[in-house]
Amino acid sequence: MDRVLAYYFEKPEDLIVKPITEGLINQTFEIKLGINRYILQQLNTSIFKKPEDIISNMLAIGNHLKMNEYPKSIINILPNLNQNYLTFVNDEVWRLTNYIPNSVCYNQVCSKEQAYQAAKAISEFHYYLKDLDITRIKPSIIGFLDYKKRVESYTKAVTEGNQQRVKIASEAINYINNHLPLVEKYLALEFPQRIVHADAKIGNFLFDQSDSTKVKAVIDWDTIIPGNILCDFGDMVRTYSNLRVEDDPNPEDNFSLTYYESVKEGFLSELKNILTDKELEAIDLTAYVVILIQAIRFITDFLQDDIYYHTTRENQNLDRTINQINLLKSIQKHICIN
Repeated sequence: MDRVLAYYFEKPEDLIVKPITEGLINQTFEIKLGINRYILQQLNTSIFKKPEDIISNMLAIGNHLKMNEYPKSIINILPNLNQNYLTFVNDEVWRLTNYIPNSVCYNQVCSKEQAYQAAKAISEFHYYLKDLDITRIKPSIIGFLDYKKRVESYTKAVTEGNQQRVKIASEAINYINNHLPLVEKYLALEFPQRIVHADAKIGNFLFDQSDSTKVKAVIDWDTIIPGNILCDFGDMVRTYSNLRVEDDPNPEDNFSLTYYESVKEGFLSELKNILTDKELEAIDLTAYVVILIQAIRFITDFLQDDIYYHTTRENQNLDRTINQINLLKSIQKHICIN
């Protein structure tokens, strides 16, 4: 750590370093130097294979937002003392960004107003990026939104994976197989290529410390990728309207229609006049498919003996799958998916 800090600060011994443990992918630290604060992160290069592309995306997005007078706080990448945006120490890759003061993040949605405001914030974020040349945005994770590939991996796992687990998961597999035609329908649609945040969970919004419904910033731009913008809506529905923790298979009281509708209203607030008719017609279908694909990812990992998602107990990935399926069933009771 001292070697890394020496790349950014002339007197590292004057710094106060505090780990931030909320993130799941990158290692993150708050750096304090007098009255100034910064965010230092070690990028997870096992997931983000090309950190230079992430920096390129962040610079393009940040500069475009500034040029268009985006009203919320913006993530600024700060160069090291050698004027480089990335710092390489041993086999580690680090970057430094600005700290956004008087802000707080939440791990779970607290109210329908908060859900609405977060969705409105991502809608506004996209609105201000609508004129940014999509060819300037490089895929941060290759194949992340390739749903056809996700289905192919699932099908292979069912036939070639742990057959004892296939038997245990037969009910979930039957549900997924019966609803794969909806994925096929989704894949047949040709959506415009737009910027997708790709991780619009509530924890990636900074709220005002004194107002839990006032968004100060949209953060975590690492996953930004070209694709179907509606995937952000689907991901918000998946994580906001689900009232159960992600590995809870209990189907009772697991869905909030109020949160679903709040997210939809907020998401469309700035985008309804920009989205095409095809996009508007497919918004609920996309939400359903995004959740189904997450169920597919969980069960694929379960059938492959838990090689991707971290587990702390037996059958946790199966329970995660069932949780997503329960959410899908609840959505279908209230929303017409076709």
